[in-house]
Amino acid sequence: MVDVYLSLPSFLTMVSAAAELFPDETVGYLVGYPIKGRFVVEYAVPFQAVMIDEEFAWIDENRTARINRIINRFAEGMEIVGTFHSHAGKGKNKAVPLPSPADVNHVLPDEVELIVALNKKHKEMAWREGQYTIYGTVDSYHVEVGGFVRTDAGRGWKRVHVNCSGVTGVVP
Repeated sequence: MVDVYLSLPSFLTMVSAAAELFPDETVGYLVGYPIKGRFVVEYAVPFQAVMIDEEFAWIDENRTARINRIINRFAEGMEIVGTFHSHAGKGKNKAVPLPSPADVNHVLPDEVELIVALNKKHKEMAWREGQYTIYGTVDSYHVEVGGFVRTDAGRGWKRVHVNCSGVTGVVP
């Protein structure tokens, strides 16, 4: 299994970006280190120029090229290790941190994709670490963060184990 370790700042950025745009979706880069079958994510960098419709989000490639240059200049040995995006629950349709076929198609084989699933909160819940995700409540949302990597076989995918000890208190 592939492990993903989130810093508290990266977690805070992903969740706040997802909550800011809810019920629309957010997208961004994950910056950190790939280390022998795991990813350490130090920063999340949300995109501010995303076009969204009912099923897809498009990114302005000219603007992301600027972000790439800035990250490459200031990342101090870190690199873009993947991307994140959110899924928003709407009505009776609950958001889950599982990829759609379009999500799988855009992820590069050596990168990780994290999904922040936001739903309206029904009751207060402490933050916990599940088998693949971390989940809990904040403000008026139930949040679950999970992710995946592409398999060597091409378009397949497998879930990753997400950890953020700064939120759950679970130290790997």
